Amino acid sequence: MKQTSRWDTRGLIADALSMEGLSVEENRAIFFDWAFGLSEPECAGEAARDLLELHRTAENADHAMIALLEEAANGAAAMRGRTGRRRRMNG
Repeated sequence: MKQTSRWDTRGLIADALSMEGLSVEENRAIFFDWAFGLSEPECAGEAARDLLELHRTAENADHAMIALLEEAANGAAAMRGRTGRRRRMNG
């Protein structure tokens, strides 16, 4: 039985981690589907940290989804949040 949490109610992260042979791009697409579906997007970092605690193991430490969750947990998503004109205008 896959483990889910309040942050992964659809089981997207759990499913991705259990599937063999997913490409980095496929993991990224699943990650963004998960992120865009968060009911509290402002809590993405907290959600990623909780999911890492739930799912990260020695066996999957090099999985692309773990790397994406680590980036989100460390605030990478927030750093990339503003693009284009708004980013240039606000420095």
